[in-house]
Amino acid sequence: MAFNLTRMTVYALISAMEEDLRNVIKAHMGELTIEDGSFNQELITKSKGRLEKDIGLLFGDIETTELIDYWDLGDTFQTINANPKKFPKHISNQVKSLTRKFEILVPIRNRVMHIRPLSFEDLPFVSELCEKLTTEDRTFWNATSETLTLLKDDPSYVLAMDIKAYDDDSSISHNLPLPDFDETGLIGRDEVVQQVKQLCLGSFPVISIVGEGGIGKTALALKVAYELLEEPDSPFDAIVWVTSKTTQITVNEIIDIKGAINDSLGVIQEISDNVIGKGASQDLSEINEYLSAFKIVLFIDNLETILDDNIRNFVGSLPNGSKIVITSRIGLGAFEYPIKLQGIEESYASQFLRSLAKLRNVNSLSKLDEKILRQYVNRMHLNPSYIKWFVSSIQAGAAPEVALQNSNLFLEFCMSNVYEYLSEDARNLTTALQCAPGYRDLPELSYLTGFESLRIQKAIQELMSTNMLTEASKVNGSSVKNTYQISELARAYLNKQHKPSQTFQKSIQQKRNKLNSLFEQQMSNRINNKYHMSNIKFRDKSDRIVVKMLHDAIKYLNDGKHDRAYEVLQEAHRLSPEYFEVARVFAYFYQKSGNWNDAREQYELAIVLSPDTPQLHYWFGKFLLHQEENVDDALTHFKIAYDLDSVAGYVAMSLARCYMFKHEFDKSRDVLKEIEKTISQTDEHLMKMFLDTGIQIYYRIADDLAGANEYVKALSSLCDMRKAFDLLPSHFKDKHMRQKLGKCRYTYSRVSRALSNPDYESDLAELKTWFENEAIDFS
Repeated sequence: MAFNLTRMTVYALISAMEEDLRNVIKAHMGELTIEDGSFNQELITKSKGRLEKDIGLLFGDIETTELIDYWDLGDTFQTINANPKKFPKHISNQVKSLTRKFEILVPIRNRVMHIRPLSFEDLPFVSELCEKLTTEDRTFWNATSETLTLLKDDPSYVLAMDIKAYDDDSSISHNLPLPDFDETGLIGRDEVVQQVKQLCLGSFPVISIVGEGGIGKTALALKVAYELLEEPDSPFDAIVWVTSKTTQITVNEIIDIKGAINDSLGVIQEISDNVIGKGASQDLSEINEYLSAFKIVLFIDNLETILDDNIRNFVGSLPNGSKIVITSRIGLGAFEYPIKLQGIEESYASQFLRSLAKLRNVNSLSKLDEKILRQYVNRMHLNPSYIKWFVSSIQAGAAPEVALQNSNLFLEFCMSNVYEYLSEDARNLTTALQCAPGYRDLPELSYLTGFESLRIQKAIQELMSTNMLTEASKVNGSSVKNTYQISELARAYLNKQHKPSQTFQKSIQQKRNKLNSLFEQQMSNRINNKYHMSNIKFRDKSDRIVVKMLHDAIKYLNDGKHDRAYEVLQEAHRLSPEYFEVARVFAYFYQKSGNWNDAREQYELAIVLSPDTPQLHYWFGKFLLHQEENVDDALTHFKIAYDLDSVAGYVAMSLARCYMFKHEFDKSRDVLKEIEKTISQTDEHLMKMFLDTGIQIYYRIADDLAGANEYVKALSSLCDMRKAFDLLPSHFKDKHMRQKLGKCRYTYSRVSRALSNPDYESDLAELKTWFENEAIDFS
């Protein structure tokens, strides 16, 4: 089995340290018998087992030194610490002082010997420790010193060594391949490794790791698989790895992998061979029986190359207890818990580039300033394989800038598998986004492509499943608006391999110009009264398409074309369900249609989406007051609107009138007083409402007083009303207001009958004559 230089270097150094420690023990305890109480008898038994495993059956007496040869790092330093008096003081003290370092070294040693993924820190830690030991005591650490010298003269000599491991305590059967990230370890993925591992140990049956080519999906999955292998309380009986990777990239070309699985039947056969046994049939029911009888984690790598109904049927029929972990550039779209893998963080990417360059002796990169390295990794979109390919290119003699500007090969390797599987709509959407860079929302994408809402949503969903799109969310109140743009790596690939035609670019630019003109037109045509039903509130410029649709719906509604209005509103809702104005205009539609329940629901939704928009509370309050005649709830919303916008005349008037309807006349007058100075600057309709409310308060007070048998005060209020009315400008004394006066006849009748005293006769007579002259329907 061939291992890479990093693993073999760590192996050589640890083996040398173990040899030095064993030689010290042989020198000072080798003459003792194996039965001597100085030795841990469990260690003696374990050593015999290792010896027997190595050479076969044991014959005759076994020398102590023979068993010591089979002691590993932990066995050696623990034996010295347990018997300090049997060693020279400087040796026992040195080993004791190094115990903490050795304890850190043990799991590194186990990762090397048991073929587990190495960590980024493993090689530096081991190398630095060996340098420290040999500097302080070259005699003690003789083998280690010789190994360091050999590594400096010819680092590749270690590739001829064999790794011998006698203790692999894993009880889980597996066929996991060698980790291909030993050079540097898996940098920058610790959190997502733990996330996927916990998902495997949790209730989700299918987990997918989805991302663009080279982003590290296979490495992540393999790291998780090895973590599950080492899990002390792992619930799994076996871990099975199957790959359908068909190509690999070199500095100069993309090459096919010989014997690679290239269809779903091949993958299913491979699964069958590993789960049931070699030569087993491809019968899914038999495979499922095994997956049901035994708890198995099945890793399927590079699924996008063989994704079809056979695979979907297999995944969909997975029995409880077993798990499937998939890596793919394209998600299944069902069954799965998706983990969307992005590039590693900038600091990790820079660290990865520097470490890899240092390991490969590419000094022109490893010694570069950190700022330049970060610029490089960002130009490579923080993609680990891109960085690896870049270092290989420089190692092969290319200049950094030449490699970066001629990365067509890598981009083709990463994206071609994805692009060829895209539907025509998804490809058209990517082309439109190439011509309109930056984040775009659903309505704008619908407009640019000419796709109706369901069609554009399907195309977006398809691209999101491939990681070709990135998504950003903008929070506005309780609503969230999603926007999309092509990912950096996808844009680099598309711009090199699938450039939009000049004609298409021109058509998209014309559409964008029309959008800008539409917004300017909408701004110039806005009604001054922001509380008018047709005045649609923009969140930002991107609302222009949906705003036009809402204006169209209102026009259709006012023209009596309810069916057409509903169709437009439905499309607006599909494009922008988070936009509160869509819900408000929908509420208005239901209100006009006499559907109070749905109208209330839409008003409530609008307020949930934007709770601090006073217009929504104002319109909901009007609906509650006039359609549901719910004065209490209406008052609540008018008060909220007034608190949010106390200078708005329409809000203040609605609040004042609602107080009046609740007979809270002092509060009503307080609100009227607040707007008295500015009311004359508003439109005539609002001014008339202001004056009418003032008049109504007088006769409503009179009516309440009469009902309480306070007839003198009631008469006084009616007389005050008369004076106030006489002071009104004549053009406000219209039919509507005079009809309101006519409603006073009942109150006047009660007051006149109750006040028979001659003292009030004159006032009553004058008031009656005034009513008969000014009021309609008074007699």
